[in-house]
Amino acid sequence: MQPPVPPPPPSSPVAHPHPALEAAAEALVAAGARLAAGGLIVAAEGNLSIRLGPYAIAITPAGRRKDELAPRDIVVVAIEPEPDESRRAIRPSSDLAIHRAVYAARPDATAVAHAHLPASLALTTSGIVPDPEILPETALALPHLPFVPYQEPGSAGLAAAVGAALSGSWAAGVVLLERHGAVAVGRTIDEAVDRLETVELLCRTWRDALLVGGDPRRRRRGPVLPGAAARTPRPIRRRP
Repeated sequence: MQPPVPPPPPSSPVAHPHPALEAAAEALVAAGARLAAGGLIVAAEGNLSIRLGPYAIAITPAGRRKDELAPRDIVVVAIEPEPDESRRAIRPSSDLAIHRAVYAARPDATAVAHAHLPASLALTTSGIVPDPEILPETALALPHLPFVPYQEPGSAGLAAAVGAALSGSWAAGVVLLERHGAVAVGRTIDEAVDRLETVELLCRTWRDALLVGGDPRRRRRGPVLPGAAARTPRPIRRRP
């Protein structure tokens, strides 16, 4: 006897409410409030999502403050692009392509968070990519911090670059974007936001050390981790 054939995926994964949507929407609203309270986003910046099974994701809407959202404002979209998505009454984040690319690259990820972290903007605008080994906390939590040079926000190229940066055997949890903050993944949305906060701590510490006349690379008194060596931050080409 032939084994039963599993049913095909629904023609529209977002046609009916997902059973996990209520909890996901509440978690996204809380995460948006947390980012704003920490000064990591302003105005309508940032976007957050949670994977709803294999076919759909819940994501924050475009053009809205993340600290003023209610669960009813969260948008459900297919995890793969669908026709006529532009006709939605409530538009999902303009960075939807990034979230889709990350979920495709990271099957282990359940949540994605993106924020325009202020200190990271200052450093990457000045041509500096910080080394996470400089602090014991970031050396442990962010052993790899990939960097993506500037590409147009909302572009397919940026989405592909972010997905590629977060894939691979080393499985980084967060990627730094030139002049565009950072994107983090997590098993929960809280874990993804934790990683954004950790990146901002690294960037803020590096920036403050430079402001008081120190060089973070020279102040190290030895490797933070056994066998670790000081590295010169990678230069990036400045743009007008």
